[in-house]
Amino acid sequence: MDSRRLMPAIECNDQTLLVFGVVYVARLYFAMLVLWSRPPDWHEIPIVYVFFIPSIFYTMVRGKIDECSAPVTAVAIFLYVVGSGFSTIGEYQRYVFKKQPANKGKLMTGGLWSLTMHANYFGDTLLFTGWTLASSGLAVSWTWWAVPVMTALFVFMHIPGLDEYLADRYPKEFPKYAATTAKFVPFVY
Repeated sequence: MDSRRLMPAIECNDQTLLVFGVVYVARLYFAMLVLWSRPPDWHEIPIVYVFFIPSIFYTMVRGKIDECSAPVTAVAIFLYVVGSGFSTIGEYQRYVFKKQPANKGKLMTGGLWSLTMHANYFGDTLLFTGWTLASSGLAVSWTWWAVPVMTALFVFMHIPGLDEYLADRYPKEFPKYAATTAKFVPFVY
C-alpha cells in the first residue's frame, strides 16, 4: 500500500523551496561577511556553490514531486527552521564570545556549543534534511543525496580536522570540553 495515501495531500509549494533557498543564501553570506573571522575553507566552496545552492533552485524546476503530504511538509519546515536557527544562533554566539576581549585565546563552550561541539554542522544537517523533505517528500528522489553526503562530509572530514585544530589551539580546555560535550548530535554523539 502506498503510504502517501494515508496522509492528506497538498501541492508542493515552490514558494517554500524558494524561501528556503533565499534564506540559506542570505544566512550563508551573513555568516561569511559578518560572523566568521576566517574565509570559507577550500572544501566548502564547491560543496555549497557547485552542488547545494544550485540543487535548491534546480529542485524547484525539475526535482520536486507534484504532491506532498501536509505532515511531511510541516516536518520539513520545522527541520529547516530549527536547523537554520541552530546554525545561525550558534555562529552568532561564537561571534559575540570572540568579540569580548576577556575571551581572547579561550575556547567557546557556552550556549549551543555546550550541547554539541559542532552546533553549526548539526544545524546545517537539520536544514538539509528539511530542504530535502520539502523538495521530494518521502518519495525516492535525486535530492536525497544531500543529507547523507553532507552529514558524511561533516562527520568524517570536517569534524576530525576541526577537533585536531581545537586540540592544538586550546590544549588545556579542549580535552575536558571534548569529554563532556556531544561531538555532533546533542545528547547522542
